[in-house]
Amino acid sequence: MTSLETKKTAKTQKTTTILRSAAAMSLGTLSSRVLGLIRDQVMVSLFPKTVTDAFIVAFRLPNLFRRLLGEGALSVSFIPIFIECRSQNGEEEAKQLFFAVQAILFCAAGSLSVLGVIFMEPLMTLLLDGDSFQGVAGKFDRTVVLARIMFSYLFLVTHYAFGMAVLNSFKRFFIPALAPAFFNLSIIGFALVPTHWGRVPGEFLAWGVLFGGIVQALMIFVPLAQKGFWPRWRRLQWSRSIVTRLRLILKNMIPGVMGMGVLQLMAILNVQFASRLKEGAHSYIYLADRILELPQSLIAISLGAALLPTLSEYSAQQQREKMLEVTQSYLRILLFLALPSAVGMYILAEPIVKVLFGRGEFGAQEVVITASVIRIYSFLLLASGINKVLIPNFYAIQNTWLPALASTLSLLVHFFLAPFLMAKYGLQGLVLSTTLAGGLNVSTTFVCLNLMVGRINFSDILLSTLRFVPGLLLMGGFAFYGHSFLVKPRLGSGFLFEALSLGGIIGGSVVLYFTAGYILKVPEVLRFVKRKKMP
Repeated sequence: MTSLETKKTAKTQKTTTILRSAAAMSLGTLSSRVLGLIRDQVMVSLFPKTVTDAFIVAFRLPNLFRRLLGEGALSVSFIPIFIECRSQNGEEEAKQLFFAVQAILFCAAGSLSVLGVIFMEPLMTLLLDGDSFQGVAGKFDRTVVLARIMFSYLFLVTHYAFGMAVLNSFKRFFIPALAPAFFNLSIIGFALVPTHWGRVPGEFLAWGVLFGGIVQALMIFVPLAQKGFWPRWRRLQWSRSIVTRLRLILKNMIPGVMGMGVLQLMAILNVQFASRLKEGAHSYIYLADRILELPQSLIAISLGAALLPTLSEYSAQQQREKMLEVTQSYLRILLFLALPSAVGMYILAEPIVKVLFGRGEFGAQEVVITASVIRIYSFLLLASGINKVLIPNFYAIQNTWLPALASTLSLLVHFFLAPFLMAKYGLQGLVLSTTLAGGLNVSTTFVCLNLMVGRINFSDILLSTLRFVPGLLLMGGFAFYGHSFLVKPRLGSGFLFEALSLGGIIGGSVVLYFTAGYILKVPEVLRFVKRKKMP
């Protein structure tokens, strides 16, 4: 075999590995997301908006710190250095680095958990200053109770997220992605506990979060322990190499915390903005987020997480051209999958919400409002998806400050733009501002990637996208007219009919999209159908 053939074979194997990793993560994530939707169905059908608003706001805080300390800034700062340490100094040195970071995380997350429980009431007072939220009798007090119960979850979930990142570095994706499914099962089980058993309505939802966090963390640390990554802090060796790498991780983490902090601050800012809107605003945004997260997690997040270890390896080998080649290939895959998802979300927003949540306490008016949010979010799906593929390049070269600056810029725009759009369009104005800020974020990231890492061939991406258009038009037309025909009362009614109709429309749209791509010889379709190797 010639040297050129060897390189091509190695590149093909690397590409296949990334796709398999993304597929494994997507399969686990799909199970989690489906159960997550069932969890939300149970919640919104059993509890009124007053309770769901309180639960959603209370749940935001531990999620914020999870993304900061676990799966966000810490993981992306730690994994490239961990992989470099493992390849240069061996497995034992890498374990010592893991134990050192885990000890710091234990102290930080534990301290935050205690402080959060103690100071929850003044924190919520600061966060929920809107008259619409405070004006509902008992709503604020209920939120404080639920938040105090759930805040300890941040200790569990940050360790889970950190452990997940380490397992991903060993190309173990399925179990970490599946663990949240059991978290969701726990909440579903606790939601069915009679409401009068608790101090306030929704209390057992909060206890379900805490119990689910324990199960989720155990599912991560059992396979880690099997690999020898079980806490051994008494035997921790603070060698010069470990201290040097630890300083580098913390140094890289500072702008990462700023970047992730900015994104999470935008979510918290939206909580504060939504407290000024009519009751139910938090619930509508949350449910739209959940529907947005399903294609986002299956496509963008899975690709981004699977890309980071590979890009980190190329970066360590000083192979920037290969980094860009891989990034460009997966941008095409992302757009091929994300564009039809966005079109489907926009056209089928109302029937999707009706089938998923339209029952019990969640009536027709709530369905229409949530659907209007989803239509705006369909544009955000594209922006956030592209960002999830671009940003790992910066983390791979251990540059965490650029994503932080891009996020800060988008936050500033959102801070000034949101009140103006809210005054004019209400809830839809708040969501529109979030989407526009997301578009600015990805635009800034794309420009900086070309300047700092290398040039992405934009014309190639555009040409690939144009080849998707016939399929998008075909599936979009089928979805629009097919739904209009199927929902006529003479054809049937009821949940089962609506669910089967929606499933048939989505399935038919997918077939038409792939068929059009196959006829036009779109490389991404040929890869799926004929298992053609990517260039």
